[in-house]
Amino acid sequence: MPEIVACSTNESFIILRSVGIVVYVDENRSKVEKQLASYASSGSKIIIYDASTEDYVHQLLEKYEEQMYPIFLKMPTGAKNEDTLLELKTLIEK
Repeated sequence: MPEIVACSTNESFIILRSVGIVVYVDENRSKVEKQLASYASSGSKIIIYDASTEDYVHQLLEKYEEQMYPIFLKMPTGAKNEDTLLELKTLIEK
């Protein structure tokens, strides 16, 4: 399995392929959630996600909180229900 992956319902994530990240994009949120679980259980070290799957990722975080990996990173996408500037500030603080 790849070490760094990204899963989203947002096609703008495809740009991450240009820097060598394996990207899974699908309009169906349940398929994206299944792929997130698959990457998490198969040894991927960094998993990038967006707001559409945030609730599901919190469940995964509880499952893997005692382990060093995977690391889950939320990427702001600029969707109208997100405060992108606040999200970026939070990421920088972490």
